[in-house]
Amino acid sequence: MNKKFLFILVFILVMLGYIFKIDKIIVIELTSFTNSLKYSYKNFFTNYDNKFSTYFNQSDQIDTLKKQLEENKKYKVLYKIEKQKINECEKNLLTSKDVNLQYVEVLSYLHINDFSKVLLDTKIDIGNKILALSTIDGYSAGIVMQENNQIVAYLNNNKRANYAVFIGENKIPGITSGMYHNNIKIKYIPKWNKIDVGDIVKTSGMDNIFPAGLEVGVVQKVEDDTNTQTAYIKPSIDILNKKYFYIIDKK
Repeated sequence: MNKKFLFILVFILVMLGYIFKIDKIIVIELTSFTNSLKYSYKNFFTNYDNKFSTYFNQSDQIDTLKKQLEENKKYKVLYKIEKQKINECEKNLLTSKDVNLQYVEVLSYLHINDFSKVLLDTKIDIGNKILALSTIDGYSAGIVMQENNQIVAYLNNNKRANYAVFIGENKIPGITSGMYHNNIKIKYIPKWNKIDVGDIVKTSGMDNIFPAGLEVGVVQKVEDDTNTQTAYIKPSIDILNKKYFYIIDKK
């Protein structure tokens, strides 16, 4: 009796399933469930991968920023040192309070293969005046003139860089006249004055170009001319590698 009843029940269920297409409903429900699982799985691992990539990207960015911070610290230290040098130079140059200073940058050499003339990045109009040029640490560098609406610097190694100097403690006068074998020539020195090797040469301020006291160099050799002497001095600083200068305008 039980077997017959079970058989009839199974038969009725099969017929109902066929009539109402229960098998398709089950397939649809199973498909929906598996798709949901697949979507959740995909989202989980996609989110995990994104977080993983973001972490490493942020880690790389942090390392880059740390390196940049260290570089910035170095530049900040260098900036402070250079600023201190500039402030000290300005303080020394302005002790007499009779000069105007303009901080300038070298744009380029004026002519190819001529390292004695440079073009300065400034728009000042100096007319026919001749102005002084110094390094930012306070050494004599040459003279400045206006040519074709451009401001040109004749550095100490140019023959036209002529300005008055005093030699040694006795302040023996002379005039700069370019360079010879890497030494600045000082001409028109009175023959009766004794000059010693090692004497310090400074600007005299007697030419109305330079203020007095800017160091030029140290005497290396002295030669007798017919009526005067010529001294050869080692420059106190290598101006050919300098990019920044001061134009000095005496009031």
